[in-house]
Amino acid sequence: MKPRLYWLATALLAWPLLSPATPAQQLTLGGKAFQFSVAADPETRRQGLMGQELAPQTGMLFDFPAGTRPAIWMYNMQISLDLLFVDSDGRIQHVFAEVPPCRQKPCNIYQASEPLRYVLEVPAGTAKTLGIEPGDQLDMSRLPLSAPTN
Repeated sequence: MKPRLYWLATALLAWPLLSPATPAQQLTLGGKAFQFSVAADPETRRQGLMGQELAPQTGMLFDFPAGTRPAIWMYNMQISLDLLFVDSDGRIQHVFAEVPPCRQKPCNIYQASEPLRYVLEVPAGTAKTLGIEPGDQLDMSRLPLSAPTN
């Protein structure tokens, strides 16, 4: 394959993992390093991981404004996910495990019972495999300190 064509094919294959949000952040879950793309604005949060796959030890971090009760649905998703709802101090408040895709509306809504700052979407089975559960503390110190805008 010619070098230019090879580069283009590689870029197109990587696009779904890199394009939905930037910049990437690293967090440790259950002793394993994960790379998260960040969705901190309304359009990026709305798009989420719709129509995409996830490589192992990757995910998406949704960063919500203060006072938000995050709600996630799985419409147009290709894969099942674990949803980790996290407060502004990094404590996991809710774990929705093995959440399946929704192919047609109406879809189930997965929502926090109180205002929270973050939702982490990771490959299905991650919470069980790594023993992640409500009450676990995550080190969020490398994430932006200011709350995102609506």
